[in-house]
Amino acid sequence: MEYDDNIRNELGVAVCLRDMGNGASRLFFDDVSADKTENPISWKFDCFYTFTPELENNTLDEMQLTNQQFQQIGEAVVARLLALNGRVK
Repeated sequence: MEYDDNIRNELGVAVCLRDMGNGASRLFFDDVSADKTENPISWKFDCFYTFTPELENNTLDEMQLTNQQFQQIGEAVVARLLALNGRVK
């Protein structure tokens, strides 16, 4: 596919960045569901999935996380999407 066909799965993961107020932030991951599969406009919260350990703001702002931290974030997203779609082996 060379373009976005605007089709999405009904289930997904929303990620937000929360400043914890102590010089650190966390990424929060929540399960969400779309209002429709073609060009969904609205995503509804379904349930909390997980969050990262606190990440120092200056390190995060400069995108200077370790390779392991970036890997863990990616693994958390892919693992949850596989689970939501019943594709966990």
